[in-house]
Amino acid sequence: MEGKYTCNVVIDLEFTPIPKNRRTGGLKHEIIEVGAVKLASDGTVCGTFSHMVKPQLAHGVSGTVRRITGINNADLSCARPLNEVLEALAAWIGPGNARMVTWSGSDLKQIQLECAAKGIAHRLPGRWLDIQRLYPRLLGMNKRRKIALGEAADWCGIEHDSASAHRALYDARMTAGVFRTMAFGEFHEHRARVEAELKRKKEACATSIGAQCDGLAALLAELRGQEGSKAA
Repeated sequence: MEGKYTCNVVIDLEFTPIPKNRRTGGLKHEIIEVGAVKLASDGTVCGTFSHMVKPQLAHGVSGTVRRITGINNADLSCARPLNEVLEALAAWIGPGNARMVTWSGSDLKQIQLECAAKGIAHRLPGRWLDIQRLYPRLLGMNKRRKIALGEAADWCGIEHDSASAHRALYDARMTAGVFRTMAFGEFHEHRARVEAELKRKKEACATSIGAQCDGLAALLAELRGQEGSKAA
C-alpha cells in the first residue's frame, strides 16, 4: 500500500496512423497531441497541459483523423517531437507521488509502444489507473460492459459538445469530470440516476452494487488515492 497520491493527472492522447511501409517495432500509430488535467488530492483542478506532437514516421495527419479531430498538418508544423513533449509533461507534473488516470488503457499502451520503438526514456509516473474499466463495476454493471466517455459524461451530468470531442485536452477535461464524480461524488446518488436512465432504455444494473464491484468501499478508496495498483 502506498500513501495518498499528491495529485492525479488525467491524460488523453490523439494519434494518426503510420503508413505500413514506415512502421517499426510494432508501432501502427503516432501520437500527435497530448492533453492533461492535474487534480489535487481533493479533486480540485490545479492545472492543464496541452501540446501538439510532431510525428516522425507518419506523413502528417491522415484524412480520417483530420475529420474526427480537426487537427491538420499546419497544426503540427511547429510541434515538438514526442521525447520533448513527454519531458515537458513530466516537468509540468512535478515531483511527488502522482498517478496517471485514463479513459481506456490505449493511451498507456501507445506511450509504452512508441517510446520503445523510438528509444525514448520518459519520466512519467509509474502508476496508471484506467477508469473506463472501473466505472461499470461501480455502477454494478457487467464489468465487460464497454461505456463510451460521452455516455459516462452524460450520466455524470457533465455538459459536453460532441463537435469538440476527440481533442486531447477536451477529452481529458471530460475524463477528469467523470473521475471526480467517481472518486469524490455521492456515488450511490449517481448510481440511482443511472439506474433510472437505464430503466428507460430497458437495461438493468445489478441489484447489489457491493456484490458486483468486489467491495464498494475498497474500490472508492483506490479511486480516492489511499491505495492504487500498477497498470498492467
